[in-house]
Amino acid sequence: MTKKYRHPVTILSGFFLLLLDQTLKSLVRARPEFSFAIIPRWLGWEYLANPGVAVGQPIPNNVVVVLTPAVILLLVIFLSRNHHRPYHFLAVILILAGAVSNYLDRIFFGVAIDYFRVATSIINLADILIVSGAGLLLLKKEPSQEPV
Repeated sequence: MTKKYRHPVTILSGFFLLLLDQTLKSLVRARPEFSFAIIPRWLGWEYLANPGVAVGQPIPNNVVVVLTPAVILLLVIFLSRNHHRPYHFLAVILILAGAVSNYLDRIFFGVAIDYFRVATSIINLADILIVSGAGLLLLKKEPSQEPV
């Protein structure tokens, strides 16, 4: 793909993933009693209204709702300064898509809506996007210029 089209495609992909996550959340909210297991007790579909944040940390929703826009703004600033690095651009778009999706949940429902059972956790696509983006940033970290 040419550089001219790389960023718009990446941004559109981020919007698509955000919409996909919101659609899955809408489906699980419509039928919260519905669940199924792909691998019993390990992998499946299950509704959870999650008041916690990363790994279930109990941070009050009003704190999360106030701080999340600042984090999103910092990510946008990072993105604007690193747009020439394709892996950084992709990583931040993934994190933004996940952060915005979970932020919308917290604004409209007061909790994050989770639906994928994975081992002992119930997560959502937004969580996967955030972790994937953060992992990509860590993997593609540029080596320090200072001698060790």
